[in-house]
Amino acid sequence: MSPPTEELRKRRRQRRRRRRGQACEELRPLVEQWVDAYWRTGDIHMDSPESPFAGCIIKIAEGVGYLTESRKNWAYKQVMGAEAAGKRWQYYAYSRPDLRPDLSGADSEVEAMLQALDRMPPPNVVRYCDGSDVAVWIDLEADHVGTPKPQVEAWILRWMEGLEAEGFPCGLYVSDRWLEEWVGLSDATMARLFTREDGSRRGLWVARYGKNDGAYPPDLVAFPPSEKAPNWYLVNRGWPPVQQWTSNRSTPGIADGHDSNLVYLAP
Repeated sequence: MSPPTEELRKRRRQRRRRRRGQACEELRPLVEQWVDAYWRTGDIHMDSPESPFAGCIIKIAEGVGYLTESRKNWAYKQVMGAEAAGKRWQYYAYSRPDLRPDLSGADSEVEAMLQALDRMPPPNVVRYCDGSDVAVWIDLEADHVGTPKPQVEAWILRWMEGLEAEGFPCGLYVSDRWLEEWVGLSDATMARLFTREDGSRRGLWVARYGKNDGAYPPDLVAFPPSEKAPNWYLVNRGWPPVQQWTSNRSTPGIADGHDSNLVYLAP
């Protein structure tokens, strides 16, 4: 057999480069802009041709007794706009274990969230770039002075497992500082919070505002969201898949000063 000619070698190199390029494209996460909002935000007009947002995360619960008829009507309207535009939506709950620190308090908030979900179109289960699956988010911001860390952890797990038992995979909106102060950052604790008993993954949503001037795109070099993520997550999962980069976005048709997120989806 005669050795390959230089032209044949060149064609083979080109084919290998094309295959590598195709593989990289297949592995590259899809990056979208999403908005999160609650009733004071006003209408977010997801069906507007001018909207830069491919998805939305809507607040439908805080503690118990949050979703009044007017708030429900507002939330429903936003979701209908997203559905009409062929976009995705999820929900979040601002949890209040500071007010109801025992597990019965978690059960009450689970029931309140389930009742809210019964009144809304089902949320989209989204697979993120780190392999996590989420449909609803627990928003963890309130202080827990006087509550032991294991009790706070048990409360959070009770909430998430209660929702997941009904078919709503959960993720956490939380910062590393909050986790360190109120739950702890041990590997075992982080693994329990971000991994379900069946081995599937819960996602992380962090807020890292930087200048917070609302200018797009955000400067992720100067203000990396990794600074708000627990080290366990960065080591074991990588970059947080949902990043709230400003609370001061200005978008046509939406009141000034609203939240905006970068969302990294699985390819």
